[in-house]
Amino acid sequence: MKKFEPDKLDMQILEILEDNCSKTYREIAQITGKDLWMVRDRIVMLKKRGVIKGCKGDIDFSAVGLNCRALVMFNVSEDKIDDFIAFARSVNEFKRLIIVTGERRFFLEIIGENCNSIREFARKTLPKYGIYDLVFEVVLDIPK
Repeated sequence: MKKFEPDKLDMQILEILEDNCSKTYREIAQITGKDLWMVRDRIVMLKKRGVIKGCKGDIDFSAVGLNCRALVMFNVSEDKIDDFIAFARSVNEFKRLIIVTGERRFFLEIIGENCNSIREFARKTLPKYGIYDLVFEVVLDIPK
């Protein structure tokens, strides 16, 4: 299969959806100045190619009583990585797991009622998964 090379319209659609993925085909067509059906076909194609993998809401968790957002940075014993990833996928309070290069390879974004509950949960639960070299940071703001 030929390598996909997005054009200007594809990139414009992606930028619009990244900003607000709830926009309708009609709204995107108005913004781009393109035909509704052309926009629809492009979005369908972007989904089929795996470029658009889903759509998530921008949620203010504090509005539902989850007042603390924290980043936990750590390493995981090599023999426990798969177990930890499976566990992380099962916990609703874990919002994002990112694996990077560097000193601490795992970044986990967690939400909770308060920071003490997150810290206590991390202290009691995470060592079972071979986690070490842990740093806990409270998120103050995520500017748009």
